[in-house]
Amino acid sequence: MHDALAKANFEADVAKLSDDAAARVGLEIQARTYPVLDLTVKHSRPLRLRLRCDFWDELPPAVELLNPDGTLLAPPHLGDIFNDGAHPSSGRPFICMRGTREYHTHSSHLNDRWDNYRGQDGMNIPGIAMQIARAWRRLTK
Repeated sequence: MHDALAKANFEADVAKLSDDAAARVGLEIQARTYPVLDLTVKHSRPLRLRLRCDFWDELPPAVELLNPDGTLLAPPHLGDIFNDGAHPSSGRPFICMRGTREYHTHSSHLNDRWDNYRGQDGMNIPGIAMQIARAWRRLTK
């Protein structure tokens, strides 16, 4: 994919999540400069997500789990989509959910291609971030 097209796709998607819209759903935007959307899930146990969206939307975003200060999050033992094992590519805990690069590149899910989901409702950059935020809030009550 051409980088200029990926950047245009990223900017169009991220524009759908204004600072006001993010605040209404309990998110705080730290940065939104191609290819990264960096945001914090506001909650009793805040979570920072860094979505790296290079080659958007040919590839799904790669998601880093961080502490609110931007340091790597210790492996969460939550289950559900929060996998505390080391992803073969990054060696870090990861989000095991359709729509994340870690899911679609994991040996367990190679047959569940990103192309099956790309373009569907909720599978844009803000939608993927919101799905992760909802799961985090549900599991860390």
